Amino acid sequence: MTNIEERAKSYEEQLLEWYTHLHTYPETSFNEVHTTEYLIEQLEAIGGYTLTRVSNTGVVADITCGKPGPKVALRADIDALAMPEHSGLSFASVNDGVMHACGHDGHMTMLLGAAKLIRQCQDELSGSYRLLFQPGEELFPGGAKEYVEKGVLDGVDYILGQHVAPFLPTGTFGLVEGPIMGATDVAHIKIIGQGGHASMPHLNTDVIATGAEIVTNLQHLVAREVDPLAQAVISITNFHAGTAHNVMAGEALLSGSIRTFDEEVRQYLAKRIEEVATAIARAHRCEAEVVYEFGYPATVNDAAVTRTVRAALRNLYGEAALPEQKPLMAGEDFASYLKVCRGTFYFIGVGNEEKECKYPLHHSCFKLDPDALPLGVAGLIVGSQAVMRAHPIAE
Repeated sequence: MTNIEERAKSYEEQLLEWYTHLHTYPETSFNEVHTTEYLIEQLEAIGGYTLTRVSNTGVVADITCGKPGPKVALRADIDALAMPEHSGLSFASVNDGVMHACGHDGHMTMLLGAAKLIRQCQDELSGSYRLLFQPGEELFPGGAKEYVEKGVLDGVDYILGQHVAPFLPTGTFGLVEGPIMGATDVAHIKIIGQGGHASMPHLNTDVIATGAEIVTNLQHLVAREVDPLAQAVISITNFHAGTAHNVMAGEALLSGSIRTFDEEVRQYLAKRIEEVATAIARAHRCEAEVVYEFGYPATVNDAAVTRTVRAALRNLYGEAALPEQKPLMAGEDFASYLKVCRGTFYFIGVGNEEKECKYPLHHSCFKLDPDALPLGVAGLIVGSQAVMRAHPIAE
């Protein structure tokens, strides 16, 4: 066991205290007032950091270590979801209708642990660190975009982030070179026709039949117009029309999610969705209005940085700790950082069947295995130090 791993392991009691508090008092996106105050209190108790508020909530912490090297940013998101909790934990949320169901409480805990370890090993470590406790990951356009616009990555050479993964067992990590998470776009389609009596369809225009044909044809875009090696998903998840069984509706509203990894494919689908919807609507004597919302871009890891972090984690925890990981179509606003700074975003396993830590993210029964917390702390430090050694000057 390395010294870094031993130190992180020795923090178990403190990590559990942080995690318990943060889980008990969750706050929704951009409303993380108490959370921010608590994080500042803990960082001030650790000492040695220069703290900066760059938005209404969240905090940035800077520290310079004893040996020369690049500046690395480490990020944790701090917001929770607007949903009830049914985890059964003794320290479940006391804020009705708000829950840390995506594990951001674990992310904050691990970054606080990293802050403590950096401070205690400050003279022994290389480079400098900027710790980003970022608000609003769950709410588009996301806190990362605001942080980038306000210059939090100015002077930063590399950035690392991690996300808890209940689909991976505790003690494992999932890393992917290149795209690891998808772009998260939304399409809204309004079909406008002529409603009327259901017994006289020839006097009306059928927006429901038109909408059904649009839904079917949008699937052909993925099946027949996107390279099979360039993954894409179009899921129409809402279809609203009509008020009575004997009345043909005059308007239908559809919306859905579009997930892609490749930016060219993303732009192509945005164009073709509008073309297909409007053309089919016209063919059936209707009109279609399409509003396409670009959400988070794809999260694309730097290959060299990812390989370096993978090698560091392998040296720390062994080959078995790094199972093959495939990209996910879920989205992350960490993508905004990777568009302007080299870095990597990876998954850390928190699944444990014996502890009932088996529910997916965003589930009301979600809970993480606390044994993963010190592993995440050590991983952040060992990974970032390895990046500093392997890539001393940002290219």
